[in-house]
Amino acid sequence: MSWTARPQVDEDLIAGREFIRADSERAARAFLDTAFEAFDTLAEFPRMGALARFGHPRLRGFRFLVLPHPFNRWLVFYRTARRGVVIERVVYGNVNWRQAPERFF
Repeated sequence: MSWTARPQVDEDLIAGREFIRADSERAARAFLDTAFEAFDTLAEFPRMGALARFGHPRLRGFRFLVLPHPFNRWLVFYRTARRGVVIERVVYGNVNWRQAPERFF
C-alpha cells in the first residue's frame, strides 16, 4: 500500500514546521519525520484512524489520526483509497475544524 497527499498538505507541513521551528529546529525536523512516519503507517493500516463524523456529504469517509507525542495536537485527515490512503490535511488541533469543516476540506 502507499499514500499520496493533496497539495494543501505540503502547505500544512511547512506551516507546522515554521511554527515549531520558532522554538526548536530539532523539534521542527522531528515534526516532519513524525508526520511522514504516520503517513507510512496509515498506508499499511488504512483503517487505524477514527472515522471523522462530518455532516456534509462531501466529507463522508474522512478519517483522522492524532500524531504521536510530542506532536499529539496535530491531526492527519485522510481517506482510504484502493491502493492506500490520500492524505487530505494536517491540522493543528486548536483550529476549529469541527465548526466549519468546509473551510478546511
